[in-house]
Amino acid sequence: MEALSRREEEDVQAQLKKDALAACSDLVREFADCARGRTITMPFKCGAQHEAMNACTKVHMTEERLDAAKLDYIANRSERGRQAVEKLYKERHEKLLRMSGRKDDNPNIAYSERQA
Repeated sequence: MEALSRREEEDVQAQLKKDALAACSDLVREFADCARGRTITMPFKCGAQHEAMNACTKVHMTEERLDAAKLDYIANRSERGRQAVEKLYKERHEKLLRMSGRKDDNPNIAYSERQA
């Protein structure tokens, strides 16, 4: 298996956490509503909501899901890179066209085809 860089690993973990919080959004909202305006009393008053939220996110953030997310990231890494580079070239091309005051002749042609 290919290794991920530290940044890529952090990105995968952050996405997994984001997905887990989205899946548990009702419990997160309940905890946030309970904790709003509280400081010292929050652990005592909102303990049940906090435990429920943590239990839900633990279900969605298992090692198996993390490993699956890493494999998916590795499988799609080259495609993402190609798309990112193509997007960057397209944005630069559009910026140059705006700066020159010209309009693109045919917007239906992909940028990579225009270079050829």
